[in-house]
Amino acid sequence: MAKRIYNKAGIIQQSDNDCCRANTGCITPAQYDPEVITSECIFVEKVYDAIQLKDEVDRVIPELRIDGFPISGTDIDEFLDVSITCNSTGLIVRDRVLSINGQTTPCDPTFVPGPGGIRQINLACIDTSECDAKGKGTPIVVDQRITVEGEVEIKINGTVLTTDGEEKKFSVRDTIDLASLDPISLRKFARLCIPSTAAATKPSLAVFCGVLCDLILPFGLGSLRVDGNTLVVTGPILVFCIICEKKVKVPVQLCVLSTGFCEFEDQGGLCVEFPKLFPDQVNVKIIEEDKE
Repeated sequence: MAKRIYNKAGIIQQSDNDCCRANTGCITPAQYDPEVITSECIFVEKVYDAIQLKDEVDRVIPELRIDGFPISGTDIDEFLDVSITCNSTGLIVRDRVLSINGQTTPCDPTFVPGPGGIRQINLACIDTSECDAKGKGTPIVVDQRITVEGEVEIKINGTVLTTDGEEKKFSVRDTIDLASLDPISLRKFARLCIPSTAAATKPSLAVFCGVLCDLILPFGLGSLRVDGNTLVVTGPILVFCIICEKKVKVPVQLCVLSTGFCEFEDQGGLCVEFPKLFPDQVNVKIIEEDKE
C-alpha cells in the first residue's frame, strides 16, 4: 500500500508502515558440521528460465470530489500537510496467455496444477528434439494480455490552518471504480527457454502478476481545495505499477543440506501432548569419509 506525504514546502516523502518479523520455525546453527547439517533429497519444481516485466500505467482524473470533509471550506485558510494512501487490495489483475509459438492451446490438458493455486500452462507437447540434439534449450515466444479491473480506495489525511489560526486534522476517503476510467489493457511478448520434453517430468509455464496503485498530486498542496464540505482534488494522477513474471518450471530431485525440520517452541497449556503434523525423520544419516 503506497502512501505519499505532502507538506507546505512541497516535499514529498514515503511513509513507513508498521512492520513485523516472521517466524519460520528454522534456526541457523552457530557451527556448520555433519552433526548439525543433514543431507536431504527433495522433490520440487526447479525454475529453468524466467523473465520479469514491469509497466507503469497512469490515468489522469480531471477532478476528484470527496464528500464529508469535516471542516467547512469557508473556515480553512490553507492546507499545511497531507498524506495520501492508495489501497490496491480491490484490484484484480487478469493475465491471459493468448498463444505460445503462435498456437493458442498447444498442449492438452492446457493447464496443470501449480503451487499456491497458480494454474501452470502445460508445455509437454512442444517439440524440443532439434535443440535436444545440440544439448541446448528450446526457445518459445509467449503472447500475453494483461488487464486490471476493480476499484481502489483513496485515503487522505492531513492538517489545515483555519481562519482563526487553529491547526485541525482531517481524514477522508473515497473509492474509485476503474470502470469509470479508460480500460487498462496491455499486450506483452516474452521469449523464454524450455528444457527437453522427452524426459518423464515435463516442463510447464507459470504466469503471475501483481499491481500497486498511487495517487499523485501534480501541483502538490495546490491541487487541493474545499467546496462547502467537499474536498476537491484537481487533476490527480492515478498510477498503476504492474509487475508480471513468467517462469518455465520442471520437476527435479535435489540433494540439499538441511538443519532439520522446522520446529516451534512449546506454548504451554493444559494439553500434555499434541498430535504430529508431520512424520518423524527415519532415513539414516550418511557422512562421507575423508579420502586422505
